[in-house]
Formats: sequence, C-alpha cells, structure tokens
Amino acid sequence: MSNIPEYSVSEISSNIKHSLENQFNRVKIKGEISGLTRANSGHFYFNLKDEQANLASIIWRGRASFLEIKPEEGLEVVALGKISTYMPRSNYNFIIENISFAGEGALLQLIEQRKKKLQKLGYFDEKNKKKLPYIPNIIGIITSSTGAVIEDIKKRIKERFPSNILLWPVAVQGNNAEQEIEGAILGFNSYKKKPDVIILARGGGSLEDLMSFNSEKIAHAIFNSDIPIISAVGHETDFSISDFVSDYRASTPTAAADAVVPEKKELLEKLELLSENKKNYIENLINLKTYKLDTYDAKIVDPYLFLSGLEGKLNSEYEKIRSTIHNYIKRIESLIKGLSLIKQDKKIKDYNSNLLSQFNFFKKSFNTLVKKKSDLMKSKVSILHSCSYERWLEKGFIVIKSTDNKLIKNISTLKKYKDVILKFVDGKAKAKINSYEEK
Repeated sequence: MSNIPEYSVSEISSNIKHSLENQFNRVKIKGEISGLTRANSGHFYFNLKDEQANLASIIWRGRASFLEIKPEEGLEVVALGKISTYMPRSNYNFIIENISFAGEGALLQLIEQRKKKLQKLGYFDEKNKKKLPYIPNIIGIITSSTGAVIEDIKKRIKERFPSNILLWPVAVQGNNAEQEIEGAILGFNSYKKKPDVIILARGGGSLEDLMSFNSEKIAHAIFNSDIPIISAVGHETDFSISDFVSDYRASTPTAAADAVVPEKKELLEKLELLSENKKNYIENLINLKTYKLDTYDAKIVDPYLFLSGLEGKLNSEYEKIRSTIHNYIKRIESLIKGLSLIKQDKKIKDYNSNLLSQFNFFKKSFNTLVKKKSDLMKSKVSILHSCSYERWLEKGFIVIKSTDNKLIKNISTLKKYKDVILKFVDGKAKAKINSYEEK
C-alpha cells in the first residue's frame, strides 16, 4: 500500500490530460455525425458514433470556414483532430480540424436517401419542369470564373448563336460551394431584368467533388426558381440531384450550350425552306378559303333555304380564315424576331427583310379579300332580308302552320288538322278548323 503513488485530483487530471493529448495529438476517427448543433458563437457540437460508442466532438468557429465539407446530421465522415480533456468536468472531447466523406459507399447511401425524400415532394416530376426559351436574350451562367467550363460554354454559344451572357462566379466544390450556388440561383431570380434561362455547370470529378450538387438546399433553390435551369454537372455518366430537379439535364457543359441556343446554320436552313414554301402556302390557303366563301355565296341564291343562320356561318368562316393566317403570321414574326438578334449576318438580314416584306404583302392581300367578301355577304344578306316572308307579314299576310310546326300551303294539307297556328307580324294565335271550301 505504501508503494502506491498518491495524487491530488488536479495532479491526476493533469496527468490524464497530458497522456491523452500526447498519445492522440493527431488522429483520424471514422463515425456518423449525430445530434449536430451550431451555437450562436459559431462552434459546432455533435457526437461521432458507431454501433457501440459515442465520442463528444467540437469544431471551433475559427476552423468552421476552412472545413473541406460542412458537417451534416447523419453524415458518415472521417474526422481529423486531437483528443483533449476538460479537467473541471473530468471529460474528454474530440477537437476536430477537418472532416471528409467516409468513402463512396457512404456518399451513395446519403444521396439515395435525399433522392427518395425529394422525389416524394414532387421535385423530379415532369409536370413541374419549365420550358426552355427557344432564343433567349440573356443567358445566366453559374459556375467557376476560371477553368475550361466557362470558356467552353462561351465559345459554343458564340459559334451557334451569339447571345448576352451573365456569369455569376461560384465555388463548385468545397465547403462554400453549396451556399454560393444557392445564393447565385436566388440572386438571378431577384434581378429586375432576369436572365431568360440559367446554366448551372461544372466539369467532371469524383463523387466527393460533385457533392455540392447533391445538396438539398440547391435542390430547393432550383425547384423554386422562376427561371428555367439547365443542369450540366460533370461528365455524361455523372448524375446529381441537381440534374433530376432541373428543368433540363445536359450531359456536359458544352451540351448545355447546344441546348440553350439554336444554331445559325439550322435557322438559315429553316428560313430558306420557309421562304420557298410561304408563298404557295398562303396562296393555297387563301384560294381554299375563297372557294368556301364562294360556295356560301352560291347558296345565297336560294334565300328561303339558307337565310336562317347564314350570317353567323359566314362570320364563323371568316374568323377561321383570320385565325389560320394570323397563327402562321405569328410563327413568321417569331422567327424574324430571333433572326434580328444576329445583326452582323448580312445573309440573314436580307432574308429577314425579304420575309417581312412578303408576309406584309400577303397580310394586306388577305385583309382586302376578307373585306371584299364581308361586304358582299352583308349586301346579299340585306337582299335576303328584303325578300323574307316577314316583309309579307307586314303587308297583312299570315303564315299557317300545324301544331307540329309544318307549313300548310293548301286545303288538302289543311284537311289533316283540326287545330292550326296562325303567325302574324306581331305574334301567333291558335285556331280550330270547322269547314273547308275548295275551288
């Protein structure tokens, strides 16, 4: 008993502290983050746990901004740090300097959990996807300001269809990437003059490098964006949650540029085809509708058969013609608007001017035709009204009909009925037939 050393509480606590800190001054510990909280001071507090034990862990505020990844509840990580004790309470803590993902298996499991959660919320549903504009005036790009990605996109857009580009530079991996990308999406949406479409892009990398694009916060930002978003993350075989939530998934950043603007060559070919076909199309259409109108004109020759509802039918036919022509005109105007953006291309300017001139000519011709037919229709309807039986009623004649609304023109027909209806200019009356007198 006398050989056993004697310590004060402070002495034994100090020895334990030095022993632990010397032996575990720099270690890596693998575990799952549990009970994560962030204090107002900026420090992170949580437990690293496995199946059998918990280890109280701390990330001081000064280290938080330098972490490789942000701590997240349920995330399996490998943490680098040291063991330290707090003597007044006789406990020890793991003081963490940095954390990293604990292998691809843990990442894939986390991504799958997030995908299931977001899928249940409808974030991946096609019905929630926004349509990409055909020819955007302003294209917003969210990516790193350095590297091949932004240069490839700019080059491709310039080659295909020069457009206005707004770059919002962000970190595309690391601790700050998630917050910066989310802020960029929200920022573009808050602009008074918003981009017509956004490309969210980065080059290829490991699963760990792409983890920012598997963030729930970024998924929320994409889903709630008023602006259509194209996700172009990694290589063709890489898929991220951003790809599933976005309105369009491009296999690569270059493919995103192909999707966001049409190609000048393609527009020229369409323009040439349109220039060849438009004249025949409109002339054939006008001839067809003119034939229909002439058919109605021919029917007006028999006023008593076609007076009822004729004016409405003719007006309906005119509206169909207007609608068909105007829809075609809108297509032409849309194409002209897009082509006008390429001011430096003389060939397109010539086509543009020619197309505008010709369709204005056909538009004017069509309106003249419609007015001519409309005036003719009004004239003939006026004649019909002057010849209608109502004018005879005004002179004192009456119309006799049976109770089943059949016109009675002679005595032989009248003999079939005991009751008849007399139609006067100002109303109707019922009458009974008592006798007949034939010539």
